[in-house]
Amino acid sequence: MILISALLVVILLTGGCGSKDEATTAKPVEKVREGVKDVVTQDFKTLEGAEDMLKQSEEKTKAALQTIEKELK
Repeated sequence: MILISALLVVILLTGGCGSKDEATTAKPVEKVREGVKDVVTQDFKTLEGAEDMLKQSEEKTKAALQTIEKELK
């Protein structure tokens, strides 16, 4: 009985160790790479967007100050 149980455990453990086709493992790896790339680039895109908004705000402020200066002269 113990021998049969041990043999069954060995068969179950080695059955999952077969070689996998590279095509089946490539898809999950690509998905992981795409996910990591998205996460990493998301912060940079957010930073670029914030920089653009800051530039726009600075331009508006500068234009408003120039308008006020012209009115005061």
